[in-house]
Amino acid sequence: MSGEILVLAEQIAGVVDNVSFELLNLGRKIADSKGMRLSVLVTGHQTESLQNSLIETGADLILVADDPALETYSAEVYSTVISNVVKERSPAMVFCGYTYFGIEMSSAIATRCQGTSISNCLDLNWDGDQPVVVRPMFGGTLMIRIEMNGPAPYVISFEKGALPREAVEGKKAEKELVAVKVDQSSLSTSTLEIIKAAAGEIDITKANILVSMGRGIGDKEKIPLIKELADALGGAISCSRPIADMGWLGTEYQVGISANYVTPNVYIACGISGASQHVAAMRDSGLIIAINKDPNAPIFRVAHYGIVGDLFDVVPALIKEVTA
Repeated sequence: MSGEILVLAEQIAGVVDNVSFELLNLGRKIADSKGMRLSVLVTGHQTESLQNSLIETGADLILVADDPALETYSAEVYSTVISNVVKERSPAMVFCGYTYFGIEMSSAIATRCQGTSISNCLDLNWDGDQPVVVRPMFGGTLMIRIEMNGPAPYVISFEKGALPREAVEGKKAEKELVAVKVDQSSLSTSTLEIIKAAAGEIDITKANILVSMGRGIGDKEKIPLIKELADALGGAISCSRPIADMGWLGTEYQVGISANYVTPNVYIACGISGASQHVAAMRDSGLIIAINKDPNAPIFRVAHYGIVGDLFDVVPALIKEVTA
């Protein structure tokens, strides 16, 4: 396979998201081994700081789509602009994160460009000249390999944190502006407001220490035990989606791609199995400690330290040790 790999840069509050650097790292390795060109597309308005943070991250070229119409995210506008770039450049592959942005963009771009889309991937390797992706199934309990033999471009979304991020030395990207054509009169939707979740007692996205609980706590009455550990450590509590879905805690405490991304210094997962949507939103934490009685729980794949045991034995022991 030859041609171009195009990475879709993603931002959070004006800062390039870590998943973009991970995708560039993978793209650089593939580009070098297959004789391909690696480009990254920055989409938005007044994105100079984003562009500068991507100068030395492995890309050969930074494509810049800058227009006032792109200042506020709109799936319809962004997918139109990005699809036009893809049609113009005809890359062999388009990489994006398995995030809200990537979930909306990947299928739309593949459809508009008559390509092939595959989502929620963990890795990409090759069988000869045929790309093969690895992705989880059934909540991460199984991994499958999928050979991609449909029409290009291959639009592939990867789980955040699934790929390594490594420094690339001696490679400085060039910049190129791309034409942006947005006919506002032809749009069927418009973004009225970006609604942010209300903060709870503490904004979990700013916590240095999080003690998070999952379905494994059993019932609502066990929440005070988890909070006791969090208080002893000077941290805050958080939860996985099942806890929020059952109404035991508000969604402002939920960690997941449908709620909050968190990057505390320490993340302790109590009774959390490790569904991909949860892991993607916490795996950038500095230190991850998982407590689960199932030794095969997917959470252990991202944990720096794992404790296989009953959390109702382990947590009280931790509290005693911390408060001794």
